Amino acid sequence: MDKRRRYRLDNFKSESLVGNPLGSPAERGIHVYLPPGYFDSGEARYPVVYFLHGYGGDSGSPVVNSRRGLRHSYPLRLRVPFRRFFTRVITLEKLDRLILSGALPPFILVQPDGSLHQPNIYNAKGLDGKVATKGSLYTDSPFSGSYATYVFEEVLGYVEGRYRTVGDKSGRYLMGGSMGGYGALLGGILHPNRFGAIAALSPSICCLDLLDLRLVVPFNRVLFGEAKAEEMGRKELGDIRDTCDLVFSNDRPLLATIKRDGEGRAVQMDEQARENWACSDLGYLLDRHPDAFAGVRLQFNCARRDEFGFAGPCRRFHAQLEERGIEHSFQIYSEPKAERISLHILGIAWHILPALRFCLHPIPG
Repeated sequence: MDKRRRYRLDNFKSESLVGNPLGSPAERGIHVYLPPGYFDSGEARYPVVYFLHGYGGDSGSPVVNSRRGLRHSYPLRLRVPFRRFFTRVITLEKLDRLILSGALPPFILVQPDGSLHQPNIYNAKGLDGKVATKGSLYTDSPFSGSYATYVFEEVLGYVEGRYRTVGDKSGRYLMGGSMGGYGALLGGILHPNRFGAIAALSPSICCLDLLDLRLVVPFNRVLFGEAKAEEMGRKELGDIRDTCDLVFSNDRPLLATIKRDGEGRAVQMDEQARENWACSDLGYLLDRHPDAFAGVRLQFNCARRDEFGFAGPCRRFHAQLEERGIEHSFQIYSEPKAERISLHILGIAWHILPALRFCLHPIPG
């Protein structure tokens, strides 16, 4: 690789993932974006935004990508009918222009790989045509591996040892969408001393919120019809639930114990297994970490009609933060133009730039 290349995919070995229970690779790809002028700026040091991808992502599909990479992540059959919606999606080239124009200060963007590298239980393919993989939930688990340690300790150490970074809390920011939003909030709960600002976009709050959800992604209706879209939603949700069992309660699985009523709602389940899942609830963790978000500027938001139903849990988490007196910005928004595609996917994509501005432009005083 050209050592002066600014759009980079570094290879990094995580010691905390060596010998993990699933045999997932410890060798990880980390996407690193370096700002214009990085190689010409002498000893200048830069703030770093760490962006955590959502469920099903890996180093082959970073959320913030180049124009060429975006074409790979979103196939022609999706880009053609919905091409006008993709003009608002942030790319690395757009970041270049925003930095050169002064609209954003120069910064380094880091996107680590948070995948378990285990195929989903249905071998279903993602938008890029590859078999989708399970997500780590950015959690240290005896059943899947030490993914919180890998992201919040080792990735930070690697980046700060290799690149010219500010190297302290004042210049470290954490962002993420969906599962990555969960990870970003988790980082602020567990490690508030490491990050100056956190922005979570349509974050998951607790896996238990998914037990009664019926998922249909709108663009699947358009592309494949109602019946196929419902089947795809059942499989996507089924794999996510299976992963929650794997990560949080693999020694006592919850899903096999669930009994449902005539309308499909979960009415009975193994209580100890349920408790294992509940211990991952961000609200539960918030109550058990007195220093959560201490000294951290915090922002999170969600679409009102997010198809994963995350708006309700986000409101619940917002209320808990208020009860604790933790200062934060919270927004439930509407995006009618995105309803035919995905309020979840486009809601995240369209709020990346405002979230970057929030992180990179601290309020004076």
